[in-house]
Amino acid sequence: MDTLTDREKGILKLAVTTYQYPAARERQAAEEFGLGGVHYWQEVNRLTDHPAAYAWDPQTVNLLFRRRIHRDRPRLASRIL
Repeated sequence: MDTLTDREKGILKLAVTTYQYPAARERQAAEEFGLGGVHYWQEVNRLTDHPAAYAWDPQTVNLLFRRRIHRDRPRLASRIL
């Protein structure tokens, strides 16, 4: 099993940090990791599915997974109808 780098851990920590404005998180991601908003969230989703991320911090990964399911559910329901 692979382990997460400090950068990957930082990306996951940033994803669950509370911000007053959503754009503040993307700005922080750009400053710290050099990732734009879309690329940052793609990386978060990739890491959420990574077994090493779950082994590192199951609570964070479960939270991000639940948020992703909640966010995608309406979009998937519209495809079924």
